[in-house]
Amino acid sequence: MKTILLTALRSCMLWGSEAQNKTKMETNKPDSLAISDVLENRYFKGIYEGDVALLTTVYHPGTLVLGDVKGQPYAKNLSQYLDGVKNRQSPKASGKPFKGEILSIKVVNSIATAEVKVVMYDFVYQEFLSFHKIDEKWVLVNKMITDTAGQQTSEKPSDIPGSERKVNLVAYMEILPAFQKEMKEALAAMAAESNREPGCVQFVVNMRNDSPLSIVVYEEYKNDAAFEVHKTSAHARNFFEFVKGKIVNDKIDVVLLTAVNSLY
Repeated sequence: MKTILLTALRSCMLWGSEAQNKTKMETNKPDSLAISDVLENRYFKGIYEGDVALLTTVYHPGTLVLGDVKGQPYAKNLSQYLDGVKNRQSPKASGKPFKGEILSIKVVNSIATAEVKVVMYDFVYQEFLSFHKIDEKWVLVNKMITDTAGQQTSEKPSDIPGSERKVNLVAYMEILPAFQKEMKEALAAMAAESNREPGCVQFVVNMRNDSPLSIVVYEEYKNDAAFEVHKTSAHARNFFEFVKGKIVNDKIDVVLLTAVNSLY
């Protein structure tokens, strides 16, 4: 096991926030959160339910959808794409498995990109989505897709930019006695959801042997992009809202970790 070196003092960053304020995650990453919300609550939902009206709220009217499906070139304007959605059986109605995953989100000023994966019917779509902030709203302006069903990725972890730099942290919190049961249930749910994230290596909730109200959470993510996806997830946002008023000083302390041998 790698020896771990603490490289940051306890601080109130993502996990540590005052109850009367938004979490630092939310104040520092409002655009990533907004894009995540568009993807989770409108984009994936609209595709799954075949809801053209909902999908229309996601796209800019001039959006083009380009790429390949089963090895054949694919090119549609927005009207053609939405017409196809309207006239096909929705994944929900088909009863077949459907899954939408956010793999990464990157924001620079008023532009952003998101990489997502959509599994539906017999397709496994890898998608690169371009967003632009117009009138304070993030809209999808370009969609690139490729169907990877039946393919094995040739990309090794070392080929992925930033993949070698894992994100490791430990979070500490003290549960108020009156909320012990609710908090431990919420932490268990948070761990289950987080461990389902493709970029989460592990999310482990522990309590101190000598103090069952003292919680220590160890988290490890494949890279910065995976950690960003975690921070912008709906379950993370919901958890931070839930803990307000249930932990001592409404505060969670965080220590970032770096493996000693990665410094040389």
